[in-house]
Amino acid sequence: MKQHSRLSKNTTSIFCQSILLLFLASCGSDKPIYSEFTFNGATMGTSYHVVLAGGPLDIQMRSIISSRVDSFLISYNHTLSTYDDQSEITRFNRNQTIDPIPASEELLHVVRTSLEFCERSGGAFDITVMPIVNFFGFGFEPGESRFPTVDEIDAWLQLTGCDRLALDDSTITKSDPRVSIDLSAIAKGDAADHVALFLTEMGFENIFAEIGGEIRTLGVNKFGKPWKIGIDRPTFGGAPGADLQHVIALSNMAVASSGDYRNYREVEGKRISHTIDPRTGSPIDHNLAAVSVITSNCLIADGLSTSTMVLGAEVGLKWLEDYPNAEGLLITREEDGSFKEYMTSGFKQYLAD
Repeated sequence: MKQHSRLSKNTTSIFCQSILLLFLASCGSDKPIYSEFTFNGATMGTSYHVVLAGGPLDIQMRSIISSRVDSFLISYNHTLSTYDDQSEITRFNRNQTIDPIPASEELLHVVRTSLEFCERSGGAFDITVMPIVNFFGFGFEPGESRFPTVDEIDAWLQLTGCDRLALDDSTITKSDPRVSIDLSAIAKGDAADHVALFLTEMGFENIFAEIGGEIRTLGVNKFGKPWKIGIDRPTFGGAPGADLQHVIALSNMAVASSGDYRNYREVEGKRISHTIDPRTGSPIDHNLAAVSVITSNCLIADGLSTSTMVLGAEVGLKWLEDYPNAEGLLITREEDGSFKEYMTSGFKQYLAD
């Protein structure tokens, strides 16, 4: 599964990519019909970027809006971010008990959705993989410079799986006190949804909210048209936005992406992906290089993109095709270095190029 450091190690790149994607929305001969307010910051070990299109805002109002969003995300971090030493999820992970652990409504919601993904994907999506991710250096620990032993993998797999957690209306129970969870494969999408909703409640209608590359859109851009977003071709070492596979246009929709080309490590002379297959306890080892998923909810898009990345091109495409109200673009890296793309039947409707 994709993890925090896919973003935390590439915060600058992702931020620059977001800027470029917004420039895509601003290019052309059209004249703006709305004013635009853009602001950004840091959250969940990565960056966030927000654009509002509408009536003009004075300096005081701009400051109020950005401060409120930042405060909201700080509060969200206190619940779901493993980068916060005192967050609810960190305290849950430290709790060495098999007794029911009281949990907030938000933590329960995201964990419940994660377990549903785990079941539907046959274990390809699994939030209990934190020890494996940290070993490979894709979490908040440096990671080892070697591959794990069979015994180490077997030990991890004893603590992972959909059945390691049980939920009721107010608590989460671990099957083993050592079980720990990492929601980074889904929490950024959820946070983007919450930021968009938060701004809607403040009275805004035209919103672009991006957190760590996961994007939720509402309404239109300053030209009165859907927000345009670039999808990178998965080239190793390529600058974000330098080589686009497609440009999509979204309004009242979300998009989340996963890939093997930005965050990876060299271990014993082999390049390994940050995406971990929870079923094997090892980084993925197939030719699916990137996935982008569009749906109405960024929480769901985030979980779908990760699940598909683990499942691989053939199984993942069919899985996405069968998933209600979701469309996807899958890009494979062929042996000769070329790329092939596969789309679900409804993805083309979002293409802007």
